[in-house]
Amino acid sequence: MGNLFSPSFRKVKDCIIISKKSADELEPYLESVVQEVYGDKTGYEASNTETRINCFFENEISEITGVKIALVVLEVWAMRLKKMDPESNFCLIMCSDEDHIEIRFHKARNDEQGWLDDDIESYKDGAVGYVIV
Repeated sequence: MGNLFSPSFRKVKDCIIISKKSADELEPYLESVVQEVYGDKTGYEASNTETRINCFFENEISEITGVKIALVVLEVWAMRLKKMDPESNFCLIMCSDEDHIEIRFHKARNDEQGWLDDDIESYKDGAVGYVIV
């Protein structure tokens, strides 16, 4: 359970992701990976911070339990992210349906669109929410 609350956040140039690799290992490939695979830094971060709450439990957990855990985890992540990069704002995202709950984040950048659609009501397959800290 320790990795859920304290994943390996890595600051790579202007991005923060979750990775077992060191920032020095990730940095040489950042520009090409961002452009060729993810399109922008926001997509890179959102894709590389996806965390499924259910995967941290041997037994099945209910959706409501998973959501409660996810909210606590996001609160801890917010504190850790702001400590790492106090000048940045972060978009913390939670998605849930009856099968799983996932959380992720990305920096809120003025020069890039957010990872979620502007119309949050357009999501029909489960619940989606976010907060900017």
